[in-house]
Amino acid sequence: AEVILLDALPDPTGNTPYLSKTGKPVEAGTRGFWKDYPNINALCAELNLAEDDVFTPFTNSSFYSPDGLEATAPVFSNANNVKLPFFFGDNFNIPSQLPSPLGQVLATFPLFERIPLSDRASMIGLLIATIDCLGNADNEEVAAAYDRMTAHDLFIRFGLSDRLVEDFIKPTLLVGLFKPPEELSALVVMELLYYYALGTSGFVRCALDQKWYSDDSLVAPLADRLQEDFNLTVLGGCRMSEISLNPQNNNQATKLRYFSTMSGEECEIDEIDGIVLALGAKGMEGVIKSSPDLARIPTFSAAASLKGIDVISCRIWFDRVVPTRTPANVFSRFEALRGAGGTFFMLDQLQENNPALWGIDDDTDDTDGTDDISTRGSVVACDFYNAGALLSMTDADIIATLTEELLPSAVAQFADAKVLDSWVGKYPGTVSWFAPGSYQKRPPLSSPVANIKCAGDWVRMGELEHGAKGLCQERAYVSGLQAANLLTGYTSRQHDVIDVREDEAQFKLGVQLNKKVMGSGLLPRFWVR
Repeated sequence: AEVILLDALPDPTGNTPYLSKTGKPVEAGTRGFWKDYPNINALCAELNLAEDDVFTPFTNSSFYSPDGLEATAPVFSNANNVKLPFFFGDNFNIPSQLPSPLGQVLATFPLFERIPLSDRASMIGLLIATIDCLGNADNEEVAAAYDRMTAHDLFIRFGLSDRLVEDFIKPTLLVGLFKPPEELSALVVMELLYYYALGTSGFVRCALDQKWYSDDSLVAPLADRLQEDFNLTVLGGCRMSEISLNPQNNNQATKLRYFSTMSGEECEIDEIDGIVLALGAKGMEGVIKSSPDLARIPTFSAAASLKGIDVISCRIWFDRVVPTRTPANVFSRFEALRGAGGTFFMLDQLQENNPALWGIDDDTDDTDGTDDISTRGSVVACDFYNAGALLSMTDADIIATLTEELLPSAVAQFADAKVLDSWVGKYPGTVSWFAPGSYQKRPPLSSPVANIKCAGDWVRMGELEHGAKGLCQERAYVSGLQAANLLTGYTSRQHDVIDVREDEAQFKLGVQLNKKVMGSGLLPRFWVR
């Protein structure tokens, strides 16, 4: 079989570095990988890649507000014991593996610097909603009811304190789902909180266990393997123009046109057996608008109506090393954010300030003597999510906002650091937005056109639904595997799909009790409608 990958990027394989105008490596956003990504872990093994060579170690994250450090997210999976000095003295430790949510509650006790216990305790009511929502994941009516509600409304109805939401949950959602709770579906927020924070095996699956990677460490080896062993043809710099259906062939897709930005020509591929649309909202809108045959089908026109989220990525090279508590950090409640979520990552800590961060092949590639390893300062990647109010700013103003306001407010030593170089990338409408009421409009894995499948983190997977939720690479990858399996009709070699860990016993028990109570009508689901 011949497989063709069309992508707008000049080189989507990860083999060609994306460089700034000054020749330094940059990326469209810093990507984190969570603990429970079994299929991506299996991919590393399949490609004979050592995970330590692909990913950084799991890292803590610090949350900063105008008041200072608010909280530190723990690395649960690396902990053997958790110190709990509040009531039992400095030498009292608890085991790190305790049932959820007890383990998470106890482990985070010492890590909230400013949010009082009473505010943190107000979150307990969400356990009812989480059990009800996820325990009825196979009930489309219940899912639709949660999806119609905003997360903000759900938080109000379950009595979460304003301080907990504003100081911790809202900034977490802004960097986890890239929107504030008033603009997010309660359904997806419940899925996210469970998968990333209340998941199985106590501390093992948690949003706070996170590691980082770059494209050349995983995507490039995968692309090489597919091209060498599985006859993949990669056509970079190509934009899809039109997909045509053939009424003489059961209205299946048989032909497509695309524009090559490399040659400036309109090209065509015919006699197509199948298509996987691995597109975000912006790409889907473009393809459907230019494909009248698909636009006539409500499923595709509904998916094309969904909007994406604006993001901005920045990279800054400083003249000195700035020490920080943690390499991954979150901005919270700063007016300079203009409603956006913000993060900053100390790449010199995550990648040991290797010469590649500075556009240098290695430490011996300094023929003119202009580069001194000792003078390389910190390299910081800063990302803004829900960044519509920042997009109109100039690149210089965005960098100034970071270096003169946000970074020094979080870590005072940034005030003494001088900017040697900087880069800004703006990406309007490129990230999936799980807006209230969007569930039924999201593209299904299997479309109404038999030989067109959809893949991506926003895809509804139906009977093949997977435990990975929200904006995550594991979900996107799994949807691609399932799309390929479906497209071949299970007639050729199928790729195994590994599910996440089973739910813990106490969660299963809660689901059983919930279904009995809700099924009997003893307790109406009054918080949704």
